[in-house]
Amino acid sequence: MKDTFRLIIVDLLGTEGGFANRSRKADPGGPTNLGVTQRTLSAWRGRAVSVEEVKRLSREEAIDIYRAQYWDAVKGDKLPRGLDYAVFDCAVNSGPARAVKILQKILKVKVDGVLGVLTLAAVKAHSTTALINLFSAARLKFMKRLKNWPYNKTGWSRRVRHVQERSLELVNNAIIKRAPTPDLEPHENEEGSKAVDEETSALSAWLSPDGITKGAMAASGFSGILAGSGPVQWGFAIALVISVGVAGYLLINKERAA
Repeated sequence: MKDTFRLIIVDLLGTEGGFANRSRKADPGGPTNLGVTQRTLSAWRGRAVSVEEVKRLSREEAIDIYRAQYWDAVKGDKLPRGLDYAVFDCAVNSGPARAVKILQKILKVKVDGVLGVLTLAAVKAHSTTALINLFSAARLKFMKRLKNWPYNKTGWSRRVRHVQERSLELVNNAIIKRAPTPDLEPHENEEGSKAVDEETSALSAWLSPDGITKGAMAASGFSGILAGSGPVQWGFAIALVISVGVAGYLLINKERAA
């Protein structure tokens, strides 16, 4: 088994920090300790856990969760040294499926969020250094599309840059320096905030700039049609309602896929 996980786990815990419970707007992960959210800990233990239990999470259990739920999920032991760290850190921050999808888009293979034989074969055909740089740029691009980017842009940018530098060090077989032991006091930590997709509701989609523009155009056109009378005008009105509905459906899907 590779030694990368052992080398980077303390570094990761230092980045994630201790207990935090920021607003949902800033961090959709909710109550989090050592980077492990309340939802993740509940799934790991097979039952609902309290905020207090999240606060008491031990480093040993957190490390077990990271290895099983994130490192193994992105097949860290099979990825080249250095790239394994970059993908793993992204998995912790944004979920294993998202991390793999970012990698697959770079490799131009089927994007399904599962790191299988074809994806691993494509990885071997590329320079590890180049993949780390491309992955880091794509990861940051993904983060910038998230709703909570304005709250975390400084910390996330610093995190991606830090992981990129560490990953490149590992490619050159350097032993990365151990990060300081994370404090266990509550604090605001931008770097540890989760960069994950959130479910997009119909209302939030229509309240987006694109949605507002479409709504205004529809209202203007509909009022103009109603100013007239007769079957032709009403036929246009019905067609407009249908087209607005289709546009709304496509808009919601677009927002969710972003």
